[in-house]
Amino acid sequence: MRRAALTTLLAGATLWACRSSGGSASVLPDAPVVVISIDTLRADHLPLYGYGAGSTPHIDRLGREGIVFDALYSHCPLTLPAHASMLSGLLPPHHGVRDNIGFRLSPDHATLATRFKAAGLHTGAAVSAYVLRATTGIAQGFDFYDDAIEVEGGTESIGNLQRDGAVAVEALSRWISAQKGARFFAFLHLYEPHSPYTPPPAYRGHALPYDGEVAYADELVGRLLGALETSGLYDRAIIAVTSDHGEGLGDHGEAEHGIFLYREAVHIPLVLRLPRGVHGGTRVAGTVAQADLAPTLLDLAGLEAKGLDGVSLRGALSGSGSGHAVYSETFYPRYHLGWSELFAATEGRYRYVRAPRPELFDLASDKAEQRNLAAERASVATAMNTWLEQGGAGGAASAPEEVPSDVREKLQALGYVGSAGAHLSSGPRPDPKDHIQAYEDFKTGLSLRLAGRRQEAGDQLRKVVRANPDMRDAWEMLGATLTEMDRRKEAIEALDRTIALDPSSAEPHLALAPLLVLDGRRDTALTHLEIAARREPGKAYEKMAQVMLDLNRPDQAAEFARRSLEADPRRVMSHYALGIVAQRGGRYEEAFASFRQAEEANRLQKGSVVLDLHARMADCLARLGREREAEREFQAEIASVPWSREGRVGLAMLYRSQGRDADARATLEGLVGSTPHAGRDVYWTVVKTFADLGDAEGARQWAARGRGRFPQDPRFRR
Repeated sequence: MRRAALTTLLAGATLWACRSSGGSASVLPDAPVVVISIDTLRADHLPLYGYGAGSTPHIDRLGREGIVFDALYSHCPLTLPAHASMLSGLLPPHHGVRDNIGFRLSPDHATLATRFKAAGLHTGAAVSAYVLRATTGIAQGFDFYDDAIEVEGGTESIGNLQRDGAVAVEALSRWISAQKGARFFAFLHLYEPHSPYTPPPAYRGHALPYDGEVAYADELVGRLLGALETSGLYDRAIIAVTSDHGEGLGDHGEAEHGIFLYREAVHIPLVLRLPRGVHGGTRVAGTVAQADLAPTLLDLAGLEAKGLDGVSLRGALSGSGSGHAVYSETFYPRYHLGWSELFAATEGRYRYVRAPRPELFDLASDKAEQRNLAAERASVATAMNTWLEQGGAGGAASAPEEVPSDVREKLQALGYVGSAGAHLSSGPRPDPKDHIQAYEDFKTGLSLRLAGRRQEAGDQLRKVVRANPDMRDAWEMLGATLTEMDRRKEAIEALDRTIALDPSSAEPHLALAPLLVLDGRRDTALTHLEIAARREPGKAYEKMAQVMLDLNRPDQAAEFARRSLEADPRRVMSHYALGIVAQRGGRYEEAFASFRQAEEANRLQKGSVVLDLHARMADCLARLGREREAEREFQAEIASVPWSREGRVGLAMLYRSQGRDADARATLEGLVGSTPHAGRDVYWTVVKTFADLGDAEGARQWAARGRGRFPQDPRFRR
């Protein structure tokens, strides 16, 4: 009814036009379904949409063989809310996910995966960004969900945490090949066009690095299509390529996305290839919505798609049907920066942005949205604003999460009395158009930090928060920067301010807890971790287990580690904590098994090294009489961390017990040569270990060297 109302009000707008190869798109009940989402891909940077500087041969091929939608619009310029709409067929006010942080998709809202799974399809996905991790609820319904992307709380902007899309393509391709003829729904998420723009060398010749990222994403699309062809599935499948949102690229002052709702941020591609290329070459010109993808795919698969905001576009594939108005929103300015949220309506010719100073654009003459006609065509602006209000715009701001009473009590006990988050306060708020430079200043600070220029980053971020005291993200990044600079007191103050602005977000609690532990406030740290566990149970319980180990409370440490693994079986340090508890209790078989699980989980973390993991495994093996295996593990520890005291001391003791005195001495002496800037404690470790091994001569020699280097240290004069 809302669509009909706006269509009536804007009767002069052109809504639909398409070119078809004829015939009606049939129901395809046996076809596998593949959806590829290329994050941050604005439609007008694809050759399919008239861009001359791009290079996307694989997407171009799909366009020739499939149906291209010219005017698809996103509901939100943020990854998690947009994907929630894409996969659920619901608008953000209805699925409830309004931001990347502080929200999760409720299991009450069925996704494509849950609907396809209920119909008997196998379901698998691989994603390339932390924002789409399984704990956000976006993984519901998937039998297989590869999201192996790790980060320490508060140390990075979570929107930038990603992995090479090639890893996701490989994971999903393996899963598809394992289906052995079973019908499936596969979802691939690529993050390449997202900042920072760092395309591989082969794609660095583009004038814009962003275009190089798009070209690399196209190569990855080609790899998945190649895997489908190899499996004989390409010509049988329904294949959709789309995006969650676009990218500002400075067109209206915003370099990236999240703040504005201009066309560059919400106009996204959709290419739909049907089995055997049916209707190949069709272009659909009417305005359609991101939420239409889910009902369209369900309809094509012969499944019911009731209760959705989106509508099936199956009729449009053969030339019938009509376009409709599209709702868009962003609460990012409010939640993160303390500015006004924005809403937008798009239908055919006109786009309207509801803001403190509203804007209306006529796309027929102004596709770049440079001329605001809101005053000049007030009746159109009023009609579109009314339609937005009927759709939920202008109501009370949604809380990122209803703070449960027990969490509220913990927050009050920590001193956050009455804190409900600045984003929830009432009253007029600044128009983002007037403050976009402050956000760009914040990103300058973030770039300085990522470049290792921490002092400059701290100065820049302090400047930002002084001018914008409600800018949550700037406070959090200031806290992270000060943590890296070992300015603990100031870091704690900055993270405290972050939590006051947004008490429900897990990341600042996770970042604050280790600082409080170092400050001797373990109980307070545990309270923060209990709050974080509401949103990030795997990470929070893992940190709680580590605190309990430090307090020598093994039973509680083991309990928290197990709870962490219940939430996320891949938590490396939770397996490690269980190993330590068992090792301290003399249960070496059990300890070794836990350490081995930690090692296996750690293989998923690219470049990650767990200090002492192999040394502890070796200790367990040696105590179990498995000396040859123990030697290999000690050597593995030294190979990964050449200055490992536990690795070198343990291996030296093993060699000494076997009568291999020369090997023992060489291994132990290597500790000094391999330790960067070896100090007095390293020398003393060598002396003491020689003494413990009964090598009096070695102890005397190294004590003499210690006296020569550190003549004031009394330990070397004994």
